[in-house]
Amino acid sequence: MANTKLDRIERDISKTRAKIVEYQNKLKALEAQKTEEENAQIVQMVKAVHIDGAQLAAFLSAYASGEIVLPQQETPYSTEQEDREDEE
Repeated sequence: MANTKLDRIERDISKTRAKIVEYQNKLKALEAQKTEEENAQIVQMVKAVHIDGAQLAAFLSAYASGEIVLPQQETPYSTEQEDREDEE
């Protein structure tokens, strides 16, 4: 009787390990898919502004060095939060 219980536990362990491997593989595939989609969106944004590779490189270099500062966009949350702070 103890052997059958032990066998069942070992089968459950084996099944669980197999599921873990399956989910790890699924996670890797989903992460790769997400990266591909992010890259595609970046390419679309770059193409939308009609600049060539050299201009893009110069812009990114200037931005990284702090020569160019982009304006901060307010989010609905930050505006709402500021309104509440003004009321207090």
